[in-house]
Amino acid sequence: MKRFRICWLFLILHAAIFTACAQNGEITALRKQMAKAKDSLQYVDLLNQVGFLLHMNSPDSTFRCGIRGLQISERLGYRKGMADAYANLAAGLLLKGLYNQALSYYGKSYAAYGTAGDKAGMMQSLMNDAVAFDFIGDSIKKEVYARRSINMARAMPTDSVTSMVYVNYTVLNSTLPADSINYYLQKATSIANHFHDERVILAIDQEEANLLLTKKDYAQALSHINRVLSVAASHHWDYHLLEGLNLLGNYQLSLKQTDSAMRTYQRIYKTAIRDNFSFWQTEVLSDLIHCAELKKDVAQQLYYNKLLVTALQKNNDNIDAFIGDYINYTLAQENIRKLETANKNNTGRINWLIGLTVAGLLFTSLLVILYRRSRAFGKALSANDIFKDQLISILAHDFRAPLGSTLNMISLLRDGDMEKEEAAPLFDTLEQDIRNVLLTFDNLLSWIKAQAAGYKYQPQDLSLPALWEENVQFFHESVQTKGLSILMDIPDSLRIRTDKEILQFVNRNLLHNAIKYSPLNGKITISCSMEGNTFLTNITDEGPGMSAKELERLFSFKMDPGHSSNNGAGMAMTICKEFLAKLGGSIRAESTPGKGTRFVYTLPQ
Repeated sequence: MKRFRICWLFLILHAAIFTACAQNGEITALRKQMAKAKDSLQYVDLLNQVGFLLHMNSPDSTFRCGIRGLQISERLGYRKGMADAYANLAAGLLLKGLYNQALSYYGKSYAAYGTAGDKAGMMQSLMNDAVAFDFIGDSIKKEVYARRSINMARAMPTDSVTSMVYVNYTVLNSTLPADSINYYLQKATSIANHFHDERVILAIDQEEANLLLTKKDYAQALSHINRVLSVAASHHWDYHLLEGLNLLGNYQLSLKQTDSAMRTYQRIYKTAIRDNFSFWQTEVLSDLIHCAELKKDVAQQLYYNKLLVTALQKNNDNIDAFIGDYINYTLAQENIRKLETANKNNTGRINWLIGLTVAGLLFTSLLVILYRRSRAFGKALSANDIFKDQLISILAHDFRAPLGSTLNMISLLRDGDMEKEEAAPLFDTLEQDIRNVLLTFDNLLSWIKAQAAGYKYQPQDLSLPALWEENVQFFHESVQTKGLSILMDIPDSLRIRTDKEILQFVNRNLLHNAIKYSPLNGKITISCSMEGNTFLTNITDEGPGMSAKELERLFSFKMDPGHSSNNGAGMAMTICKEFLAKLGGSIRAESTPGKGTRFVYTLPQ
C-alpha cells in the first residue's frame, strides 16, 4: 500500500495550496465563486482548483475539469492556467492507473510552469514524475527526477511547496540513512509550521508513523497514528481519515490483533463506499481477505472475495469507458505531434515509434476483445477469475510503459535544460525502453498463443550455456547502463531437451526481473546443474528483496494494486509458472527484504 500512499502524499500538495478547510465545503464555496467570477483568468483558476479537489472522489471529473481548463487557458494564452490544467489531467490519469500517460502530461505541466516562471510548479511536477516512475518500477528515472526536484527545493528553502517535496523525497528513497530522513522531515515540519499548513503536517505524521511501524517502534507509531486520526476527523478530511485508519489496521496486524484490524478495515470499507473512494474499496477488501485467511474463516474469505471481484469488475468497466471515450484518440494524436516536434530531422525513427504506438493501440484493442469474449464462457468466479479480470489492464499498462517513457524522455531532453551528467542516464535508457517493448510483445504473444490457440509441445536439443548467453546479450544495454556483473556457473556440456520458445520466455523474464531490481553496480548470479534426473536453475540478484506477503502473492492470481512491482513481476511470474508446469517443472522464489531475491526452477531430464 505504500506506493499509493506516496502518490496521495504528493497530490495533496495542490490541495495544501488551494484549501485549508473540509473538501466538500471547499468545492461548494469555489463553485459559488466561479459563478461570480469577473474575468476568465479568475474563472480558470477556480475551475482548476475545483478539478483537483474532485480527484479524491472522481478522477474522471478531475480529468474533465482539466480538459475544460486547458481549452479556456489555451484560448486566452494563460500559461499558469494551462500548467494547472495539465497537472489535473495528469492527476486524473494517474488515479486511473494510466501512469505513462500521466507522465506525458506532467511533462507538459513542467514546461508550462517554466514558461510562466513558476519554479515551485516546476519543482512539484518533477517530483510527481518521480512518483509515477516509482509506480512503474523505473528506479533510474525516479532517482533522476527526484534529485532534480530536491535540488530545486534547496534553492527555495522557504517556499511552501518545498515542505512536501522534502516529505516525498524521504518516502521515495527508502535507502536514505536515518539521519538524512530526520533532516528532511524536520525541514518539512519547520516550513509547514511557518505556513500553518496542517495537511503537510498530517502527511509528515503519516510518514513518521509508517517509518516507526517499519522499525517496530509500536508505541511511538500509535502516538502519530492517533494524531493523524484526530486531525483528520476534526477537519472532516475523510481521505486522510482512511489513511490514518489504514495505519491503525497495519499497527494492529503487527501486534497480531487480527479481530481489531478487521474491524478497522471494515470501517475503511464502509467509509469508502459512502464517499465513493473506489481505490480504497478494492485496497481494503484485499486486507480483509488477508485477515479472514489469518483467522481461517472460509465463509468470510468467500464473502470478501465476492465483493472484491465486483469492485474490480466495476473498476475495469470504468477504465474501459474512460479509455474508449477519450484517451486512445487523444494520446495517439499527442504522441504523433510530440514525435514530429522532437524528431523533425529523424524521419525514420519517428515512423518507427509511431508504428509502435499504433501497434500498441491495436494490441490493446485485441486484448479487450479477447477478454470480453472469454467472460461470456465463465460462470464460476474463483481466484483465477480475479487474475483474468485484472490481466488485461496490467498487460495494457506494461505495454504502454516503454513507449510513454520514451516519449517523455524525448520531451525532457528537447528542453535542453539538463546538465550533461543528468542527461547521460536518460540517453542510455532510451534504447532499452524500445527493447522493453519487444520483450512485452513477446510476453503478450506467448500468453495469447497459450490461451487462445492451445499449447503444442515442440522439444529441441538445447545447450543451456548458449541459451543464457543469448539472453544476456539481449539485455546488454541495461546491464551496461547499471554497471551490473553477471556471473554464470553453467557447465559447458550441460544440455536439455525441451521447448525452446517456452524456456527462453521464462529465462528472459527472470533475467529482466533481476536486472530491473538490481542496484547500480550490483551482481546477478545464474547457475545450472543436474540433481538426479532434474535440471536445477538459480537466478540470484542483490535487489531490495520482497516481504513474506509479497512472496506469498508472487505466483498467485492475487494481484496487489498497492505495488507496481507485484503488478508487473507478478503477472510475468504467474505466466512463467504456468509455462513451466506445462514442461513438467516448477518454480519458487526465496527472498528477504534488503538482501536480494533468488528464483529457482526445475525441469525434468
